[in-house]
Amino acid sequence: MTATIQFRSPAGGFDEPLELWLACHERVQRFCNLLGRVKEHVEKHSADAEAAESATAIRRYFNEAAPRHHEDEEIDLFPRLLARLDEQATTTDADEAAQVRAAISALTAEHRANKVLWSALDAALAQIARGEAAALDANKVEAFSRTYGRHIEVEESVVMPAMQRHFSAADWNDVGAAMAKRRGVTP
Repeated sequence: MTATIQFRSPAGGFDEPLELWLACHERVQRFCNLLGRVKEHVEKHSADAEAAESATAIRRYFNEAAPRHHEDEEIDLFPRLLARLDEQATTTDADEAAQVRAAISALTAEHRANKVLWSALDAALAQIARGEAAALDANKVEAFSRTYGRHIEVEESVVMPAMQRHFSAADWNDVGAAMAKRRGVTP
C-alpha cells in the first residue's frame, strides 16, 4: 500500500466541465481502490502512520470533493438534462428519454445509499487517521466500491451520451460556471 495519492489534473478546466466530471470519476475509483487497500493494510499492520495518512486522504476526498461532485449532478447536470429532454420531447427518442430518466432516478437514490455506507466507513477511517485501532467492515467497503463502480458506469454509458447529444454550448458554459462557483473558484 502506498499512502501517496496521485492527483492528476484533468485535461480541461471549468470551461470543459465534462472533463472535470470524468476526472472526478477517476478519482472516486482510485479512492475506492485505496479504501480496499487500507482495509487490508490495517488488518495486517494496524493503524500505523501509512494507514493514517491514507485514511486522511480518503476522508478528505469523500467528505469534501465527492459531495460537490454529487451537487454538480443533482443541482446542475441531471435537472438540466431532464429539462432538455422535456424541451426536445418531439425530437428525442422516447426509449432514450425513458432510459435516461430511470438512470437519473437510480443514480440519485445511489447517492443517498452511499452516503449512509460512507457514514459508517468514515467513522472507522477517522479512528485510523488518528492512529487508533479500527476495523473497516469488508461488506461495507465492498458495497461502497461496487455501488460507485456501477454508478460511474451508468453515468458514463447512459447519462453522458445524452448530455453530449442534448446540451448546447451555453448549457456547458453554465454548468462549468456553476461548478467553479461551488468550489469557490472564479472561472
